[in-house]
Amino acid sequence: MPGIPLGVLDLVPVPSGSGAAEALHHSIDLARRTEAFGYARYWFAEHHLNPGVAGTSPAVVLALTAAATSTIRLGSGAVQLGHRTALSTVEEFGLIDALHPGRLDLGLGRSAGGPQARSAEPPARDVAAVVDGYTPNGLRIPARFSFAHLLGHPRVALQQQLLNLPGARPQDYAEQIDDVLALLRGDYRTPEGLEAHAVPGEGAEVQVWILGSSGGISAETAGRNGLRFAANYHVSPATVLEAAEGYRAAFKPSADLDLPYV
Repeated sequence: MPGIPLGVLDLVPVPSGSGAAEALHHSIDLARRTEAFGYARYWFAEHHLNPGVAGTSPAVVLALTAAATSTIRLGSGAVQLGHRTALSTVEEFGLIDALHPGRLDLGLGRSAGGPQARSAEPPARDVAAVVDGYTPNGLRIPARFSFAHLLGHPRVALQQQLLNLPGARPQDYAEQIDDVLALLRGDYRTPEGLEAHAVPGEGAEVQVWILGSSGGISAETAGRNGLRFAANYHVSPATVLEAAEGYRAAFKPSADLDLPYV
């Protein structure tokens, strides 16, 4: 498959009987090896309150891995915008880009219980159809990577309680993406005409990606803005094609992309 760039999605799994330090060393070593093998990119996921994974902060792990590699693209799969602001996200990736320019993929995603969207994200039809640890297509899901993050689970409610400031009002997801892009471009303006410039962050050489598990608001937002889209097969195998089709249907050419990129 010479024309297909290969990549890795890493949750920074914690080996049985081990801890976060060993997990991080393993991930950084794997990133070095995949770089040597010619892989195109290496992404880190974001998970919280999960004893099986140590990838709680993509930006921190990316900074550590960028210092240990030299050419492979590094990214987030994805930064959960449900408990972050556009400015904090742009500043974090701007800091890394300042020392490692042109190597970062800023993957953005909605998180369970996160911000409301302009149009409701349709439920992924078969996300809940995991039976005895197996997805509908036979993929085995290890227990420590279970789908306990599904909406309505008490663990999700606790995660949101601990991650969000009391009384904070989540921002509309599509508007939040618009703010991220404006801050990166350097043309952010409030309705009153006030400017904001993220330093570092403004002008950072990052590729912005949107991650989504259905053909709903994530796919629509990626398409409308002419951004790259990653369909979350590991979250919902049965709707991965629906997500890609929804993105392609909504795609509009941008300064960065002439055609959809999945």
